[in-house]
Amino acid sequence: MDSRVTERQRDGATVIVVITLLLIVCSRSPSFLFPEPDLLRFGDHSSGPVIVELAGVAGCSGVFYLHQKATIRDLFQAASVRTQESFGQKVLGTPLSKGKMVLVESENELIITDMSNANKLMLGIPVDINKATLDDLVLVAGIGEKTAQHIIEWRERSGRFHRVEDLMKVRGIKEKKFKRFSDNFCTDCMSPE
Repeated sequence: MDSRVTERQRDGATVIVVITLLLIVCSRSPSFLFPEPDLLRFGDHSSGPVIVELAGVAGCSGVFYLHQKATIRDLFQAASVRTQESFGQKVLGTPLSKGKMVLVESENELIITDMSNANKLMLGIPVDINKATLDDLVLVAGIGEKTAQHIIEWRERSGRFHRVEDLMKVRGIKEKKFKRFSDNFCTDCMSPE
């Protein structure tokens, strides 16, 4: 039997070694070849961030984690918005709060509104139980369509929930069930500045 290694066999072994090394590197750091989507574009969400959605700016839209005293200028810088000078210093200095959406209508007009309840729930931001729709309520784990309907009916009969704990007055919601989803709601929600 001939024990000489041909040039072709050596090239094949080299390819196998390179592929193996790439697989090892990629398994330890998948973002090496497949970068994670840039949904949360800026900041560290572990230190009580201001979570803001930016919409209406091609290539710059998304959800951003900003520092506690963030302004529209900070949001635009994080999003790399190039046309921010046209908004003026007063607009750029407007403070932002958690759960807001900045919608850029044109190069010099924007609207600040609340982020959708679905986005708030996805990001762990409580929604106002007095404003939540049936569709919003069923997004919360532990609340099915039947319970959501009972919540809406109770709210219509009683006018409003004064405290989140009032949810336990709704048929089918006892303390154990309430504890599973109560962090998703607030009453008269005020975003911390």
